[in-house]
Amino acid sequence: MVVESLRSLMADNLNNRLYEFKELSYKFWKNLGLAYYAEEEMEYITNELLCVSDVEVKKYADACSELYIMYERAAQHVIDNNLWEELGIPENAIEIIRYTWARRKQTPQLYGRFDLAGVIDGTPAKLIEFNADTATVMPETAIIQFEQLKAANIKGSFQYSELVERIGKRFAEIKALHQNREPKILLSGLGHLEDHLNLDIITSAAQKAKFDTQQLDLEHVVFSAEDGIFARVGEDEYIQYDFWFKLIPWEFIAYEEPELMDLLSQIVTKDLAIILNPAYTMIFQSKAIMKILWDLYPNHHLLLKTTFSADDFRNQAHVQKVIFGREGENVKVFGTGANIREENEGDYEDFPSVFQTFVELPKDADEEIYQAGIYFTDKAVSLSYRRRDGLIVDSDSEFIGHYVL
Repeated sequence: MVVESLRSLMADNLNNRLYEFKELSYKFWKNLGLAYYAEEEMEYITNELLCVSDVEVKKYADACSELYIMYERAAQHVIDNNLWEELGIPENAIEIIRYTWARRKQTPQLYGRFDLAGVIDGTPAKLIEFNADTATVMPETAIIQFEQLKAANIKGSFQYSELVERIGKRFAEIKALHQNREPKILLSGLGHLEDHLNLDIITSAAQKAKFDTQQLDLEHVVFSAEDGIFARVGEDEYIQYDFWFKLIPWEFIAYEEPELMDLLSQIVTKDLAIILNPAYTMIFQSKAIMKILWDLYPNHHLLLKTTFSADDFRNQAHVQKVIFGREGENVKVFGTGANIREENEGDYEDFPSVFQTFVELPKDADEEIYQAGIYFTDKAVSLSYRRRDGLIVDSDSEFIGHYVL
């Protein structure tokens, strides 16, 4: 009876979905090694959980499965028609993308995250974008919201959250496809604390698949076009790795580190190492792929109209996004009269833009918006939300966990 009453309320008002519980202390998160997320000035972790129904979870999952098939078809279209310039992919990335795409059954994408609008407000699911290469928000999704659910102690509730387990299964599949390689994986970021915390999740998943693991910042990794990838562990001591996971975007390497891009292309095409996520995910990562999707699937119920010209949105609210932007940087939201309703500056202004129909995200009574993030391996595996008091979900957003009734 209580469950049915909550479901009835959920349909009427997004605020009725929020369950408030006693806030977990900074000391609690520090003991878990997650103090970074609980710094008082960040105001990032909330003491609320958002209720969703199992029917809504299925809608998210079904949408992601359908979208991934569409992304694969769009990627094939890009490759078949050499649409590299449209996607902003430089020449130095083309060979490795072609190579990994042709062998994607041997080395599939490890994981990604779809960001979706709709569903919890009764509207259809709509694709905002696909974080295909180096999606983060992993400790929050895998650990923080789980600890919050335990603390909230909501009778009969559970979470749609199998991130570590399912990425671990993906690792096991990849290991089985490369039995000639030693199951040791090196995991690297750029040295930021947030990188390490996200890498910890990937490390745990790899360990579930019985990989030996080591984390090492990029600056300490050695790349050889003749021999492969090595960790420098002493003055003249190196360990070779057949697998490398990088929390460094492919587009960053291609544009900012062309010498490294050349080395990685040689390493991969000579079959000296497996790099995850594979280089072809750069096609998925480019927001220009959403223009290709719209060309291939015009008016599809999961898509928002996306083009390369603002002229296609006269008298229509729309959003301008740079093709390789992140965390809501360099995004502009336009009203029906082409007036700017909200905009963010950022570090990606040199990239070209796409223009996308503006869609209202689910909104509560306080005018705060909610964007769903659904992690995907070979299927949807985990759900969480970002909340923002504006129109653009960015680095100032709050993390909102969920529970299912």
